[in-house]
Amino acid sequence: MDLPVIIPPIAPRWVWMEEITFSHIPIATMITAFMVLAPIIEYLGYRWGDERLDRLAKGFIWFSMILFSPGAALGTGIPMWIMGTYPEFWSRWTNLFFWPLIAQFGFFMMEVFFLFFAYYLTWERMKDRKPLHITFGAIAAFWGLAVQFVWDAVGSYMMTPGAPLPLVSEAVGWSAAAFFNPSFPYLFTHRFFGNISYVMMLVGGFFALRQLRQTDEVERKYFGWAADTCFTTGVLAFFAMPFIGWGYARIIQIYAPEAFHSIMGGFSSPNFRVKMAAVTVLVLCGGTYLFARFRSKWLLWSVTAGVTAVSSIFWFHPVVSWFGSALVWRTVHTIVPLVFLGILWTWGKSWDPDARFWKRVMFTGGMAAFTAFLIGGFVREKSRQPYTVYREIIKPEATTSEIDRFLLYERCVYCHIGGEDFKKWKGRDWDVLVEAERRRPGVNLNDEESRRIINYLKEQYP
Repeated sequence: MDLPVIIPPIAPRWVWMEEITFSHIPIATMITAFMVLAPIIEYLGYRWGDERLDRLAKGFIWFSMILFSPGAALGTGIPMWIMGTYPEFWSRWTNLFFWPLIAQFGFFMMEVFFLFFAYYLTWERMKDRKPLHITFGAIAAFWGLAVQFVWDAVGSYMMTPGAPLPLVSEAVGWSAAAFFNPSFPYLFTHRFFGNISYVMMLVGGFFALRQLRQTDEVERKYFGWAADTCFTTGVLAFFAMPFIGWGYARIIQIYAPEAFHSIMGGFSSPNFRVKMAAVTVLVLCGGTYLFARFRSKWLLWSVTAGVTAVSSIFWFHPVVSWFGSALVWRTVHTIVPLVFLGILWTWGKSWDPDARFWKRVMFTGGMAAFTAFLIGGFVREKSRQPYTVYREIIKPEATTSEIDRFLLYERCVYCHIGGEDFKKWKGRDWDVLVEAERRRPGVNLNDEESRRIINYLKEQYP
């Protein structure tokens, strides 16, 4: 259906959408992480009689209340922009997910009620009724996760649609196959641990810097303790993510192979490499600080097991030619973690954890975690171009080059993994090479598809 598209001023529509969504998502995920952790921390403070834990939990909720208004305003702006600039997508998408989105609205209202009225405003009034107060916090966290549950379901559909996207004239209401699509459980759990990991590392880094500025000894000790608690929680939560992420990547490889190959060596791989560089920084900062700060064997062995497990995942992952041959790749991701752990166990106990240097290490690790979080979402969204919903609807501003690139990935990257062969053959006669490929058994390219692929290769690899 030919729906009118509003063209925004100053920048293309996708730039506006990126700015709004990437402003809303960090706020929303930070609020969700605080809501999940606050009642847990408050409960531990109640059981152990530690007032520092109660102060930390209340601080999380206090900051959540500050973030709530801008987060809700930006969240409201997202559908407004989609309706005007991507009207066909919005109409078809909401036809498919109308009832889940309505349910999400109800979940959000329950979240607001329990978070603000039942949990935040009653903190001091219910200090003698802690079990009930903690229960209210847990209920608020439940509704916050329910909101994320819906949005991760409808968002994951865009990468791995489990059912066709209906036409504008089809009022489906909701589809279980679309809602519980293949990548949904992986996206939800990955975001759950990702939210806790990046938020706690980031907050721990800021608390560490704040500790340096304190002149009052009591406050300095509190922020030092809070920095250690938050940063350690974030580092340990991170180690669950590579396992979930590997499963998530495997699902994308099966159900959206062109998107997978665009990440693993194609047009989206430069962004993915930046993300992996940020992950490397957060692991280095997190691991070294925990070895410097703590002497608990279970904690140090947990870090060791986490780093080892992350390294082992790459043995099951398809070879990525970032460092040359497959042998070099296997060697790098095996030796580097072993050397890192060897350094930690040999010299980690001799480092002074109270040195000012370590506070900046914590802040660097927190910023690296935040960077990895932001770029990860961008990589996922970019990888399925030119589609808004994978293989269902092409974005209005898609260029001929993007559409032809998808055709190239669809027909060629299964043999030429990640497009590395295209780079090696740069400058060759693409007409001859493509015609030779067409004669290979199992290759099915008609004349029009061959022409489009040849034109794209000549444009990108002249």
